[in-house]
Amino acid sequence: MKQTRKFAMSYSELAQRGDRMVSLISRDINKFSKYGYTADLPTTLGGLTNTFKDIEPDMYWEGHQTLVTNAKNKNREKTTALLGEIGFKAKLALGENSKEYRMFRISGMKKLKDSQLVTYAKHVCATAKYFIEQLASRNVDDALLAECLVVITALDDSIDDQIEAISLREQKSVERLDLGNELYEMISETSEVGKRIWENKNQAFYDDYVLYGSTRSSATEDNEEEVELSETSS
Repeated sequence: MKQTRKFAMSYSELAQRGDRMVSLISRDINKFSKYGYTADLPTTLGGLTNTFKDIEPDMYWEGHQTLVTNAKNKNREKTTALLGEIGFKAKLALGENSKEYRMFRISGMKKLKDSQLVTYAKHVCATAKYFIEQLASRNVDDALLAECLVVITALDDSIDDQIEAISLREQKSVERLDLGNELYEMISETSEVGKRIWENKNQAFYDDYVLYGSTRSSATEDNEEEVELSETSS
């Protein structure tokens, strides 16, 4: 389910606004007490702002996801190359039109999804093992099949890594958005109080508490934060 973003400013602007509000409230804390706020309000807001800033932006998690996806793709290439080699040798040894060769089901391999490829690769290795004596003349032996199983395991593990990276990216994006909404709500509330304090008394101080001025918000700069869990790529 997609999270609702309660603020129009960018994530970086929100963090900067949090810092600014801490300074303003510290200046005016005696006046805030009239509305039930305690002296630790700047500390509370500052802590929430710092926690928000400590969460890495989506570009960091996107980079991590890209790294593990690249590793998975390399393992997929190694797997398909090795399966292609075994399949070609099986065709030479068994004959392209033989029922034994058709058991390998080589065609369509590149169209398989990652998880399907792992299952298919194990099938090829098991089939090659079954016909190991006939394939020996084409240099298909236990060592080659063992190498194939190692590559398959690496692919299987890297698929898990990619799924975990995608999930982690989603988790951190939601975490950052939730915390951003919480920070914004606190900033928004104290901003209204600040404007109330200085309304018709000090225009400059009143303006300090205005969240959205004439400057166009740059919320569009944070498009990378709109992350939804996606399927792993083949």
